[in-house]
Amino acid sequence: MSFVVNPYVEPNWDQDFLKNAPNCSYEVCEQDGVAPNNYHALSIYPEYFKIDGNWVLAVESRMDTVPVIKSPTRVEIVEFRNLKKGDKVVVGRTEDASEGIYMYTGGFLAETGEADTFAFRTGRSRETAFSKDYDELYEIMKFVKSNNDPITWVVGPSLVYDDEARIAFCELIKKGYVDAVLTGDNFAAIDIEKALHGGTLENLDSKRSAMLRTYDAISTIREAGSIKEAVEKGILKEGIMYNLIQEKKDYVLASSIRDPYTLPDTVNDVYEAQDKMRAHTRKTGMLICLSTVLHTIASGNMTPSYNAFDGNIRPVYIYSIDFQEFSVNKLSDRGTLEVKTLVTNIHDFVSHINNNL
Repeated sequence: MSFVVNPYVEPNWDQDFLKNAPNCSYEVCEQDGVAPNNYHALSIYPEYFKIDGNWVLAVESRMDTVPVIKSPTRVEIVEFRNLKKGDKVVVGRTEDASEGIYMYTGGFLAETGEADTFAFRTGRSRETAFSKDYDELYEIMKFVKSNNDPITWVVGPSLVYDDEARIAFCELIKKGYVDAVLTGDNFAAIDIEKALHGGTLENLDSKRSAMLRTYDAISTIREAGSIKEAVEKGILKEGIMYNLIQEKKDYVLASSIRDPYTLPDTVNDVYEAQDKMRAHTRKTGMLICLSTVLHTIASGNMTPSYNAFDGNIRPVYIYSIDFQEFSVNKLSDRGTLEVKTLVTNIHDFVSHINNNL
């Protein structure tokens, strides 16, 4: 049976506490990047703001942001550092409509009629049975793809160490189940190193040999100008980065303070990298995170739990996959409660996904 998302149901606006609620208040920013006192901080859940007597849904609500009133019918979600002098920032710390601010967690109704607050499940472990989760995941991915909603992957470098998983991920790119990859420089560097030199890093004589060979690969791409130019010049002929270029899919390579030598495509400014990642997370229909704790937390916190797709409000599906229970549960501990987790080897996970799609 094909996956069908539960339709979004708006609050019952005839309830007295909503009808009698005051308009929300705002304060004007007096300085770029400085929120006014008593600013309202957003959550991952749908929030409505009463403006001129009408309740307005803030689309793309996500953590660590504030609502800015743009018009009587539009509220924009803005990061603190991106606030501009003159912005009308909503103020108030309650979310029960008493200050014209209403957090609503009952938008997607389950078949039982009970409200689904996006919290798929918590406390996953190695003992959890995941067969049903896999079956559901296949159907959700097909559903998201059929609606042309982007599927964004957040991946750690361990993925490219396994040849079978690396090939499987390339196949997923070709099949259209990868629209963007958010990762670090190391992921791309190792993938390119394997494409240029072949073999496995584990077969080299020493870690130093592996490091130098990766540096050689980075030098080759820097000499070509970029990863795309290396593909166009016939230098890079296979691998994940190659297939992303060939299929015209996007990627963001974020630098780390530990990186001594980076690819020319790597974004070295942390705020610029954050903005480029957010450009994908704020429009994605699905986020799949594989074995990278810090990138997973960052991406999860930047991803709304719901969004407007072609005028329809639908949930955004977030998955976190890792062999360590600590890693997969870390994202929900940080507030992204709607994430579904699978405790498993990501190499097996990617191969299973590819074999069933």
